[in-house]
Amino acid sequence: MKQGSHGCDEAYAVLLKKKVQDGLAAFFDKLLNCVPDFLGCRWVLIMNGGAKMERLIITDSTADIPDELVNRYGIKVMPVNLVLNGKNYRDGLDISRTDFYDTFDTFAQMASGPISYEDYGLEFLQLSQRYHEIIIIHCSRHLSETYNTAIKVIQEFGDSGRKIEVMDSGQCSMGLGMIVLAAAEAMQEGMSFERVVAVADRTRKKMHSYMAIPTLKYLKKNKKIGGAKALLGSAMGVKPVLEMSQGKMVIKSKLFGEQKNMILAMMESIKEDIRGRPITLSIIYAGNQSLVENLKAVFQSSFECKKIYVARFSPSIAINTGPESYAVFFTAHD
Repeated sequence: MKQGSHGCDEAYAVLLKKKVQDGLAAFFDKLLNCVPDFLGCRWVLIMNGGAKMERLIITDSTADIPDELVNRYGIKVMPVNLVLNGKNYRDGLDISRTDFYDTFDTFAQMASGPISYEDYGLEFLQLSQRYHEIIIIHCSRHLSETYNTAIKVIQEFGDSGRKIEVMDSGQCSMGLGMIVLAAAEAMQEGMSFERVVAVADRTRKKMHSYMAIPTLKYLKKNKKIGGAKALLGSAMGVKPVLEMSQGKMVIKSKLFGEQKNMILAMMESIKEDIRGRPITLSIIYAGNQSLVENLKAVFQSSFECKKIYVARFSPSIAINTGPESYAVFFTAHD
């Protein structure tokens, strides 16, 4: 989720660029030492020979894509940063989601931040040596600086000999994840670079989202949710349902009183969105998995679900919405 931008001046930007380049040089030095110097050709083996240039989709850990699907499609997931009780973590690398939720109540201070320019640049430079077509799809730029960081890196280090597309999904969680998966499936089917990008963009435009926030506790200092301040001053017992609209997380509806399942309370609105069409559905939960099967059963009995994904909110989202939050994202097929 979005923190302040680096705001670095030209000198700092040059320093970061040098660090990235130095890091890449060190990477190749280590790699060269592992390759035998047959006929003095080890640099050629790394840069041009041995492995066929490939295609890749890059996203970030806010996409919430289950590991099984990440591995199946060979998606590169870059970890966003977390600060928990003053200690820095890389989401999914230094702390798992299970560990995060198991210890959620022990964190007096929680914050999240984008991937740094230096880390992104070094990762991209390493990947660009192997892949000749790269599609990068990130969390909405209104929620995270990672998309803007990707743009800066591509402007600095993008190779004109490669096809590179950077997309602002306008989404978070599996709203982003489903766009990435649609692109990954299209790429696996052998579609052209341009067609894969078109599939991702079409999926992005079709996305619907309903995110249930059972408690307002975690919205108190939140500046990323449109209307949150006014909501906190409203009647006690209000339970907001959020959606992603034009890249921003906004209040879709307000529910009051006891709600066993806030998403099901919005079913009439969901039916209006779907209009009898088949859907691809994602159900996402934070700390409480008990509502997942209920939601899944209701959607399966009410709609033609072509695919159903179940995933867990990344810490960067749960920090802002709370451990009781849950959501559905879906696209309706024409």
